[in-house]
Amino acid sequence: MIKLKRTPVYVFSVIAAVIFLYPLLYSFFSSLKDNVEIYNNSVFSLPDVWRWNNYKMALVDAKISRAILNSFIYAIPGTFLCLVLSLMIAFVLSRYKLRMNGFLYNYFAIGLMIPVFSLMIPISKVVGALHLFNSYPLMIVLYGVFEMPLAIFLITGYMKGISKELDESAIIDGCGPIRLLFQIIAPLTMPAVSTAGILSFFDIYNDLVWNVILISDQNMNNISMALMSFVGQQGSSQLGPTFAGIMLTIVPTIVVYLLFQEKVEKGLSAGAVKE
Repeated sequence: MIKLKRTPVYVFSVIAAVIFLYPLLYSFFSSLKDNVEIYNNSVFSLPDVWRWNNYKMALVDAKISRAILNSFIYAIPGTFLCLVLSLMIAFVLSRYKLRMNGFLYNYFAIGLMIPVFSLMIPISKVVGALHLFNSYPLMIVLYGVFEMPLAIFLITGYMKGISKELDESAIIDGCGPIRLLFQIIAPLTMPAVSTAGILSFFDIYNDLVWNVILISDQNMNNISMALMSFVGQQGSSQLGPTFAGIMLTIVPTIVVYLLFQEKVEKGLSAGAVKE
């Protein structure tokens, strides 16, 4: 009887799994085809000839491996910078009663609502005036700052739910603000920090807009720019190598997600149930 009741759940799970796995399977099979097969054959058909050479083209011609490394160079320090600054700001906003707190919180919250496209021209003008195109440090700082509004929003909300009695006990024992934040409050805020971190990481890792505007050196391209290498001047593209490049770029993101899956799910569900 219990098994019958669970049948709809199993059926829904299978359907959901098929829906979510379909794009991945389609990309994998397309990565082994040429344009003619991709356009003319059924979406469920296997390749007539398994063109593993597409992966070689993605690695050599589009420099996908270099692009993946660049994406990590942007994403890891950018995410770290974002989290450290956001933690400190969230600590002040949630643990101290300052007159400016309301204004500062709204100031950062407004950052969530500003379209990134409205910043393209002003920021490119400033970067051009400072001669900072093709600069890793500049890109890392920009990415870290752009991700801060969401991180501050998530971490501040979570940190407000932590009892302030902990602060009082720690201060009585001689704990300063820095130790209080990084040794006591930060570990308790890990679900929100992990969620903000993984969202920031994937946002930076997959960015296209800022890499197009601020990077002209091909050796500094990230994965989004590298995948555009197979698009011709007339808009034509080599889809097989492009899908091969997509498959190569997906692997690191799956590994990162699996490493932090548990903490992300805890962070997303934290606060859903009010105790």
